[in-house]
Amino acid sequence: MGPNAKVIPLGQMDGDAIRLVTVKKVWIDHNTLYECQDGLLDVTRGSTGVTVSNNWFRNQDKVVLLGHNDGHLTDKNIKVIVIFNHFGPNCNQRMPRVHHGYAHVANNFYQGWEQ
Repeated sequence: MGPNAKVIPLGQMDGDAIRLVTVKKVWIDHNTLYECQDGLLDVTRGSTGVTVSNNWFRNQDKVVLLGHNDGHLTDKNIKVIVIFNHFGPNCNQRMPRVHHGYAHVANNFYQGWEQ
């Protein structure tokens, strides 16, 4: 973990498997994420330098959210790379969903996506 990383106790989580808020230079790599209360991965509040690679996302409605919503202007600075991931089976939306910011999404595998 880097010098700006914060570990939030489970009691303060909002239902995401991984939630990154105002982080810099984070690498999410080689994880299997599935069946969470909300989304599998949220990157929000101006986080930048985030790489999401070689993960398996499955059995989830809301998968990856980049930027909280259109009202959070700090999210315009988000810079995320989403590469070499496996989405599916049973993933429905947000693969990824981008609000503001910049995302480079390449070489991902989408299994059984019917939308």
